[in-house]
Amino acid sequence: MHSRPVHDQRPKHRRQLALALFFSVWPAFAALQVSANPADPACPAPQPGRYGVMGEGELRGEPIARLLLETWNPDGTLQGVRLERRGRTYRESTYTGRLRPISNCRVAIERSYLNTMSTSQAVLDLQGRPRFSLGILPDVLMVSRWFAQPAQACAATLLDGVVVSQQQGRDWRGSQWQPNAVVQREQWRGGQVKGLAISSYGPTVEEATYTGSITVQPDCLATIQQRDSLGKSYNYRAIVLADGSGYLYLQTDPDDVTVAYLQLLSPPAQR
Repeated sequence: MHSRPVHDQRPKHRRQLALALFFSVWPAFAALQVSANPADPACPAPQPGRYGVMGEGELRGEPIARLLLETWNPDGTLQGVRLERRGRTYRESTYTGRLRPISNCRVAIERSYLNTMSTSQAVLDLQGRPRFSLGILPDVLMVSRWFAQPAQACAATLLDGVVVSQQQGRDWRGSQWQPNAVVQREQWRGGQVKGLAISSYGPTVEEATYTGSITVQPDCLATIQQRDSLGKSYNYRAIVLADGSGYLYLQTDPDDVTVAYLQLLSPPAQR
């Protein structure tokens, strides 16, 4: 299921700069049109814009899970914020990179962060937006799902309604990582949540209600705190989806690794 809040550790001036850059690129993205891809005329060009990315996998026997809030620029550069779990360690950092169209409606992506380079390939939809990607470094198994982020600010009220999810993760038991699975149904209103989670830990199944709250920044990054009826606390970092379709979250508690898409059932036009 879920988890003490992890606050944005960036200095205040860096957070303000990130928000200023975010708002300044809106007009440019609004005017962009999809055109032919020079690397493959049968495919659309990669679509500049803002994306939320949810990925999970394994590195040398340890689970990895991450969220990215990433902006693709018209000149092929990119920048973003990376929220990541590697085993029992959580870290958060900004990064930069480049993308390059390649054959068969794909893009090659390079990202530089914390003095390391990662590479992946993403497949594009009919509008040139990335849908799924795969890390291509030989020692990392990582697959990611992409979500378009409209050029608008986020608020907690975007989640008002009923949210459901299914998720699989790992928890640290008996000095090793063990699989778990959870289904949830929750009701959000004004940044407050009440929910029900049914969790399976192999031979053990738990059912618990929970309550909690979310704090949402205008750039759609968020922090979630929850506590269940069994007395356990859960902490997450999250990306609210600006189209009102739900949110992505990453658990930050060291003994649990979970990343998930939580879907809002009522579309924005009906709320």
